[in-house]
Amino acid sequence: MKVLAAVGDPAFVGELQGKERGLEVSAATSMEEATGLLQEHEPAFVVVDERLPFAHELTIAIKSEVDGPDRDRIPVVALEQPGGGGAGVRCLPDLRFGAATPAGDVVQAAKALVMRRARQRRLFDQELVLDVRTEPEAVELTGDVFDRLMQIAGYAEEEQVRLGHTFREALGNAAEHGNKNDPARRIVVNYLRSADRITVVITDEGPGFDTAAFLARAEQVSALEHTRSRRANEVRPGGLGVFIMKQTCDRIGFNGAGNAIYLMKYLPGHAPPSGVG
Repeated sequence: MKVLAAVGDPAFVGELQGKERGLEVSAATSMEEATGLLQEHEPAFVVVDERLPFAHELTIAIKSEVDGPDRDRIPVVALEQPGGGGAGVRCLPDLRFGAATPAGDVVQAAKALVMRRARQRRLFDQELVLDVRTEPEAVELTGDVFDRLMQIAGYAEEEQVRLGHTFREALGNAAEHGNKNDPARRIVVNYLRSADRITVVITDEGPGFDTAAFLARAEQVSALEHTRSRRANEVRPGGLGVFIMKQTCDRIGFNGAGNAIYLMKYLPGHAPPSGVG
C-alpha cells in the first residue's frame, strides 16, 4: 500500500515505514514535491503535518484536483500540531490525530477508512470542507478555490462566472452580515459533487435572520426594486444577491436559524426536464 507523507518529523516518517506495516512511504517536504508524488504514486492515503506551510494547500489540491468521478477519493490524515490551526483557510481532513499519536495508530485508522470506503457505495465524487477565517484574504482565496472547482466540474466559462459571482455574494454576506467582519469568527463551506449536481452550504456564526420573508420578497420584486431597497428595508442586506442566486442556481434554501445558505446546481447535461426534480 502506497502512502504519501508530507510530515516535518523524519522520525515519524521512519515509524510509518516500519517493515511490519506493509507500506511504501514517499516523503514530501514541499508542495511541488508532494504534487509530483501524488501523480507518480497514486497513494492509498496521505498523511499531512499541519505545521507545514503548504499543509492545507495540499489537502485542497487532493480534494479538488485529484478526487473525482474517475478514481477513489484519497483519505487525508492530518497530524494536528500546536500552531497548526492559524491558517486563514483550513481544508478539513478525513481523519485528525494529535501530535503525540503513535504512527501505528494513525496507520491502523487510515487503513480501516480505506477498506470501509472500498466496501461502501460512494455517494459523492468530491467532498470538500473549508473552514474560513472572516478576513478579506481568506474570503478571496476561498472564492479562487470555488472557481477551480467549477472549472473541474465542466461548466461553460460563462456559467463559471455566474456561479463564481453567486458564491462570492453568499460568502460575502456570511462574512459581512453574519460574522460582522469579525476575524475571530469562522465560515464553514461544505462542497459536495455527486453524479448529477453540485451542492454548496455556507454557514456563518451569526444570529441568522428571517429567511422566509427574505425569499418571499425575492420572488415578488424585480432586481431593480431589490437594488433600490436593499439598504433601507432589509433586515440582512443582500436581497439583490439572493435574487441573482435564484437566477443562477437550480435551488437555494436556508437552515432554520438563518445562518446557513444551501445552493444547488445541476451539472452540465444533468438538469431534469422542466417541472421535474
